[in-house]
Amino acid sequence: MRSKEDIEKEIRTVGKDILASDMFIRGFSQSHHFRSNVSDHELHVTKAALRLAGLFASADREALIRACLCHDMGLIGNRKVVYTTGRMCITQHPLDSATRAEDILGSISEKERDIIEHHMFPLILKRPDSIEAVLICIADKYCALYEPFTVRSSSVKLHSRMRIPVHAMA
Repeated sequence: MRSKEDIEKEIRTVGKDILASDMFIRGFSQSHHFRSNVSDHELHVTKAALRLAGLFASADREALIRACLCHDMGLIGNRKVVYTTGRMCITQHPLDSATRAEDILGSISEKERDIIEHHMFPLILKRPDSIEAVLICIADKYCALYEPFTVRSSSVKLHSRMRIPVHAMA
């Protein structure tokens, strides 16, 4: 099993373009799961999914990292404005997140698209097509359950370890 430091270094290396993007930085100022924010949630999901991926030698860790870091970007700026109902938010934000991932990265692979678009399973009925998409489903639900009970100071420590400038947060 990889150490926390190794996982965070892998995220920094593979996800450097995403972590530096204006959209990811904006995510720190939008609340998510009561006590978290969109970008912290994406970091938590990425770390949890990578720990699970350690159980599967065939998992595409690079695609998993890129997709996890982008899986909720469709929520940024849209949650209360575009998604007028909870059902609309659940079904539409994965599609919008895939579009934003393409905007940030230039293009995404079909596997990355599958991971992002199906991360809300089983709340959406479209079944994931890859092990990586199943891993994000599990990690996303796990993080959504624990984030309301965590303290914000843990996120500041994570930003420091991930070398994300704290001043970037609103």
